Amino acid sequence: MDSRIAMRPTRPQTVKELVAQAENFKFNTNIPVKHWTRAAETLYQEASFAVSDGDFGRAYMMLYRHSVLVLKYIPTHPQFKDPDNKKVYKVLSRRIQRVIQDLEQLKPEIENAVKEWERMALSNAEPEPSSRYEQFAARDPSLTGNAKILDAFDNQDLAVDLAQKELMRRDTARRATRQAGITDEDIMSRRRGGRWDQWDGARVGDDEDLRRQMEATRHALDSAQERRTDDDYRPTSHTYSYPSISRPRAVDYEGQTPIPSIQPSRPPKEPVAPPPKEPLHTPSLQSLPPALPQKVPLPGYAPLIPSPSPQPSRPEVPRKEALDTPPTLPKKERLTFKPGAYLENGDPIRSRFLPTNLRQKFRDISADNTRRGPKMCGMLFGTPIN
Repeated sequence: MDSRIAMRPTRPQTVKELVAQAENFKFNTNIPVKHWTRAAETLYQEASFAVSDGDFGRAYMMLYRHSVLVLKYIPTHPQFKDPDNKKVYKVLSRRIQRVIQDLEQLKPEIENAVKEWERMALSNAEPEPSSRYEQFAARDPSLTGNAKILDAFDNQDLAVDLAQKELMRRDTARRATRQAGITDEDIMSRRRGGRWDQWDGARVGDDEDLRRQMEATRHALDSAQERRTDDDYRPTSHTYSYPSISRPRAVDYEGQTPIPSIQPSRPPKEPVAPPPKEPLHTPSLQSLPPALPQKVPLPGYAPLIPSPSPQPSRPEVPRKEALDTPPTLPKKERLTFKPGAYLENGDPIRSRFLPTNLRQKFRDISADNTRRGPKMCGMLFGTPIN
C-alpha cells in the first residue's frame, strides 16, 4: 500500500497499552550488561526528544521501558557485580526517581488526549485498518493523538527547515554542555546505545582486555615475590649501637622582668565654643521692599494652546466582567512525518533526506575502484530528527 495517501491520526494509545508495549522485549543475559546500560541511557535521551516534540505517548513508553530495565532486569544480569558496571548502574539508579516523576506527569496528558479523541469520534465512526501498514500505524505512538501527519515526500522543504532548526537547537545545547566541562567522549558514550548485532565481537575484546589484566597482575606478583626473596637472603649486621647520654649541666633560672604599670589615659580636652557673633546690621521691618502687585489678565489675550471644547456626554463603557474560568490557550500543533514503511516487528522506517550532490560525489570517490572492477560497499550515516 502506498504510504503517501492521506492519513489522519488514529486513536491515542492508553496508558495500559503503552505499558504493555514497553514491556514487550526479551532480556538476553548473553549480551554484556554495558550494552543494556547504554540502551537504557539511549531510551532516556530519546524520551527527552519525544517530550520536546510533544509526542507524550512515545515518551511514556520509552521512560517506562527505561525504568523496567533499571529496576527489574539489569540487577539480575550475571555481570552486574562487576565494579565498573555497578558504577554505571549507580548513575542510572540515582535518576530513576526523576523518571518516575516524569511518568506521573505524562500520565494525565495521555488520559486527556484519549478522552478528547473519544469525544470527537462520537459523531464519525473510524473504519478498521485493513492493510498491514495501517495496522502498524495504529500502534505507532507518534501517529496517535492530536498530531498533524505529513508526508515527507510532499513536504520536503518543510522537513528540511524543521531539521535545520532542530540541528541549531542541538548545537546550542552542545555548546552549553561543553562550557559546563563535559567532554565530547562522555556525551557520545551517553548517546550511543550500541549495536546488539556486534555484541559478540565486543565480548571478544573484553576477553582480550581481561587476559592482559591477568598477565599484568601475574607479572606484578612475580616481581613482588622476587623482591621478598632478595630481602630474606640479605645478610644482617650483628652490631648493636647503644644510645648516647648527654652530660649534665646546671639549670639557669631567668629572672622575671617587672611589668610596667599601665597608666590611665588622659581625657581629651573639650573645645571651647566661641561666643556667637552679632550681626553688624539688623534689618528692620520698615526697610523691607513693598510686595509686587498681582498680574491682571488682559481681556484680549489668547492662549497659545487652546483649551479643549466641551464634548457632548457619551454613555459609559460597561465594565468587563471577570470570567468564571480562565480561557484555554490553544495547544501547539504537533507535526509528525509518517514513516515510509514498517519492519516485520512493527518498527518504523524513517524517511531519509540526501544531499543533491551525494550521488555524484560518491561516483567521484569510487571512480578508480569502478575502473578496476572490485566489489565495493558503502555505509551511509545520518542524524535522526523526527
